[in-house]
Amino acid sequence: MKKYVSLFCLFLLTTLWSNGFAQQSSQLPIDSQVRIGHLDNGLTYYIRHNEKPKDRADFYIVQKVGAILEEDSQNGLAHFLEHMAFNGTKNFPDKQLINFLEKNGVKFGENINAYTSLDETVYNLSNVPTTLQGVIDSSLLVLHDWSNFISLDGKEIDKERGVIREEWRTGANADRRMWKAGNSILFAGSQYAKRDVIGDTAVINHFSYNTLRDYYKKWYRPDLQAIIVVGDINVDKTEAQIKELFNAIPKAVNPAERILYTVPDNDLPIVARITDPEASNIGFMVQFKQTPLSDDAKKTSIGYVTDIVNSLISRMQNTRFQEIAQKADAPIAYAVSQYGDLVKTKDAFLYYMVPRNGKLKDAISLLFNEIEKTKRYGFNSDEYERAKADILKQIEQAYNNRDKQNSSSYVREYVNNFLNLEPIPGIEWEYKTLQLLMPKLTLEMVNQQVKKYISDKNLLFTEQGPENEKANLLADKDIISMWNSVKQSDIVANKEETINKPLVANPPKPGNIRKVTHNKALDAEEWTLNNGIKVVLKPTKLKQDEIRLLGIAYGGLSLVDNAEKLPSASIADNVIANSGLGEFSKTELNKLLSGKVAGVSPNISDYQESFSGSSSVKDFQTMMQLLYLYFTAPRKDTDGYSSFVNNVRTSLINAANDPDQAFSDTVTTALYCKSPRKFLFNLKALDKVNHDDVMQLYKERFANPANFTFFLAGSLDLEKVKPVILTYLGGLKTSKQLETWKDRDIRYPQGTINLSFDHAMKTPKASNFVLYNDKIEYNLNNSLLAQALGSILDIRYVASIREDEGGSYGVGVKGSIGKIPVPTVSLFMQFDTDPSKEDKMIGLIYKELEDIAKDGPKEEDVQKVKENMNKQHKENVEENGWWLSTMNHYYFSDIDLVNNFDKALNNISATTIKQLAKQLTDKKNILQVVMRPKQ
Repeated sequence: MKKYVSLFCLFLLTTLWSNGFAQQSSQLPIDSQVRIGHLDNGLTYYIRHNEKPKDRADFYIVQKVGAILEEDSQNGLAHFLEHMAFNGTKNFPDKQLINFLEKNGVKFGENINAYTSLDETVYNLSNVPTTLQGVIDSSLLVLHDWSNFISLDGKEIDKERGVIREEWRTGANADRRMWKAGNSILFAGSQYAKRDVIGDTAVINHFSYNTLRDYYKKWYRPDLQAIIVVGDINVDKTEAQIKELFNAIPKAVNPAERILYTVPDNDLPIVARITDPEASNIGFMVQFKQTPLSDDAKKTSIGYVTDIVNSLISRMQNTRFQEIAQKADAPIAYAVSQYGDLVKTKDAFLYYMVPRNGKLKDAISLLFNEIEKTKRYGFNSDEYERAKADILKQIEQAYNNRDKQNSSSYVREYVNNFLNLEPIPGIEWEYKTLQLLMPKLTLEMVNQQVKKYISDKNLLFTEQGPENEKANLLADKDIISMWNSVKQSDIVANKEETINKPLVANPPKPGNIRKVTHNKALDAEEWTLNNGIKVVLKPTKLKQDEIRLLGIAYGGLSLVDNAEKLPSASIADNVIANSGLGEFSKTELNKLLSGKVAGVSPNISDYQESFSGSSSVKDFQTMMQLLYLYFTAPRKDTDGYSSFVNNVRTSLINAANDPDQAFSDTVTTALYCKSPRKFLFNLKALDKVNHDDVMQLYKERFANPANFTFFLAGSLDLEKVKPVILTYLGGLKTSKQLETWKDRDIRYPQGTINLSFDHAMKTPKASNFVLYNDKIEYNLNNSLLAQALGSILDIRYVASIREDEGGSYGVGVKGSIGKIPVPTVSLFMQFDTDPSKEDKMIGLIYKELEDIAKDGPKEEDVQKVKENMNKQHKENVEENGWWLSTMNHYYFSDIDLVNNFDKALNNISATTIKQLAKQLTDKKNILQVVMRPKQ
């Protein structure tokens, strides 16, 4: 460990000991709710009973191995092996693994998945139903097979080569190329300079079967593996099953050392200057390499407190950047700072910044200035108190919701504990500890730590951007010169600033409730206020400390008559949200809200204006006050407006470099038949935006609160929230002139339309989009039917296009219906492929749908899809956000998801799916867009 870290730890121990905390330090406790065990063969397991979601469990196997362990002849095979785990194992030959799980509603790609990184490989079966013991047994058997019994059949390996090639093709964008190029410079002399996970296509195409098998046998072994099971299961029984299954796997004999590769230190700064023709913006990063805490230290309160200190540092530094970016003349569009892993054996304290267009040098100068300011002066007491209040509030809400935590969050904790020794003391310990710690943790300690992070040694600079901006990038020597010169510059510390004013100085006179109705279908209270606003309240016990809000009114952009003002209207919600409220700028508002969990966001869409929000129980009034101010006091803030517009302009300047953007723009234009009201938001559109128009159009859309119906779901005590609602909604002024949306004749294209174009691209690929659409009655039956058709096509495309042909990494498919402007069913398909295979693959897109229209889907596929939809529905019912959406459907679309879902799902059959497929293929309203590489 570096000397400065040791000194910090000594200082920390001394300080905490004097305040009574370190007496309980040394070894951190482990949450008593998780059972951790170790088998004789070295395997580790974590098991926890948790009932959110009910009757579900997550099954994970975590491997402490990844691409960094590959030999040159195996470049890309760690990731290839991950794919092969789904193509046959000892107890699940061929595709039986996926087939069995999908019959139980566990969907491939959604609930059945995996990822490979440089240092780890993680497989998961998520939200698996646990009502049948056989499904639990089989899920554990899958993990067992992944551990040591993947088949690696030669024919399956050859079939998967094409899938991997197409994944490489789809991911071969500017960001990946620049990341790889940057690593080769920053990590020169290290294994991390050579590996990029996806690997070398020459290796992928030609490696021998045994090369992959050798990697598997060498690295997939119990001493490098952990089994994690969290959910609605019997812990004792699951533990016994794990012991029985996995103890039978022999301990590795003379195992290869799991090498932890290092990154060389550097006394002088290293600069990576990288460009790419398809990059769409400039980015600049400063990284200070750090030696991580030792494994022993991570397990103690020293490690835990160090993490808290790092969180405080990042929060305060990022708040400074947010305040700077709010200024109209700021040279930066965005900046962020954080402490984290650089690679397995090295941490980094980093700063990342995106400059505004044409201001790179000024932005770098500002960034260096802020870094030097932090090193010289640290942070001030006001910044520190706000940061502490935010962390304490977050931990308080997590503690209040401790019995309603989703299983997936526990899984993430245990994965990180196994891989990185991140502590898992449990929320009760963390809450009580932070209540004691935070008042004793001094600003001097935090400032000392951040000053130690910033050093000239182990310093890395990364400058990257579009090829066409290369002349505007700074040379290496200029960057280093600017860094050295800032140390002699005059820098003034930030001034302390406290906001003590109330959010709403003069609350309105409360209204009253004109009518109360109990909605039996939703088991919700419906209040009609005397000013015409309707409020629907759904108290739940899904979380102990969460209230969610949604407010909906018809109108939206459809009521903007002058199409020339649509660009202003389309960003009005974002501009207002970036401008503060009432007498408070955005910066002042953020300071005022520190230590609170409350937020509200306005939104203007094609046919609606809306608000979404959330809060803790304690901060419900704050959320309602924010809502009140969005109605009554939207702020015209020149800095907020200019800041937002300048940032948008920066993002658009080089957007055309990205081929995917060209494809998306072409699809959008064709999708809405070149309607002038569905314009592309490009530089031309941005030039039409006017601040006065933004303010006027926002006020028009939110002029009459009586248009709105508000939905509230969560930890609602109706008697306690009533006076707040009556004040901040009931106190709003309204009128009787209600609005609805206008039909502006925006439609999907009719008839068959084929569009194709060529575009320059570094990695050749053909991008394809297909839309089928037709009129349909808008109801729940048809909504679920359209979803089912899309899901069945997804199953078929995985089998034919991905697995059989190796023609694409995946086809995105979605079936849905819409109500406005006319009831319409739509079926979207989108995928990338090798240009030489494009004709065949798009032929399969049509063929699979036509086969369903002719012969119907396989009954087995229908049952898989229905089981997944039913499973997903039961999981959704446990989320407050689902209840908001469901109330919205009930009141605005006459769809009852609570009482009619089961019946509508049961109505889905092979016959009804066939009928919908036939309707779409017979109608032949087909839009096809293809982008091919320019020769």
